[in-house]
Amino acid sequence: EKPDITDPAGGEKAFLGQAFDPERPAKLRGVIEMRDLRFTYDEELPDSLHGITLTIKPGETLGIIGHVGSGKSSLAKLVTRLYDTRERGMLRIDGHDIQDIPLSLLRRSVGYVPQQNFLFSDTIANNINFAPEPRTREEIEEAASIACVHEMIEELPDGYDSDLGERGVNLSGGQKQRISIARALVKDPTILVLDDCLSAVDTQTEEMILARLKPFAARRTTLIIGHRVSTMQYADRIAVLDKGRLAELGTHQELIELGGIYSDIYRKQQLEEKVRQEGGGDE
Repeated sequence: EKPDITDPAGGEKAFLGQAFDPERPAKLRGVIEMRDLRFTYDEELPDSLHGITLTIKPGETLGIIGHVGSGKSSLAKLVTRLYDTRERGMLRIDGHDIQDIPLSLLRRSVGYVPQQNFLFSDTIANNINFAPEPRTREEIEEAASIACVHEMIEELPDGYDSDLGERGVNLSGGQKQRISIARALVKDPTILVLDDCLSAVDTQTEEMILARLKPFAARRTTLIIGHRVSTMQYADRIAVLDKGRLAELGTHQELIELGGIYSDIYRKQQLEEKVRQEGGGDE
């Protein structure tokens, strides 16, 4: 089978020219530009994304939130080039059309944690160290610490050398998500995409992970996709998607004061949390 996503002619050497050095692999800086971005999974279906225009700079963390089906994950799949935009020029990284960037360079520069993560029947260390260039045990443990999973691993009889079952069947959903986050971090990417990958952890653990991620993200372009407003508060800016369109853009406080979609989501989640806490107290 011939893949739909193909490399430009010449690969990295042609793209980088004199800067090409196979001994010191280059990475992208991470300036992401979306220009009237449109996308559909099927030409016979309506667009999943409509006319999104947005620029994300290195060192910036952008939160992306919206109701189910608003296009959040579609955006992540375009930035990682798992799919292509409807037309060229709609998505650029470092000034280059994403389709002109060699896949090896793009994938080396991006750390991606999808909603459905996959763990292999191998040791925890090897699952985290699933990167183009092998990492040291110290680097693996540092990534696990940021993902708040180091202590859990250390408590296992064989620690990082503990074997996982296929798809990580002997771990909880939250533990699998945190190991997958560590796998993305250990690559030392310049672009980090977290696609609703904190859904299986409790809010307290989520806060710890995001707090530890903050200094790591300060040197990278970070996209955090989620459905909890508590997640979005760690972002520099928040993009609110609605039916594939960019409906609102601003900081957490600006969007609360705007009184639109984000503010409505915030109020509903506050109410749900209050009900949950009161219910727990009655138990």
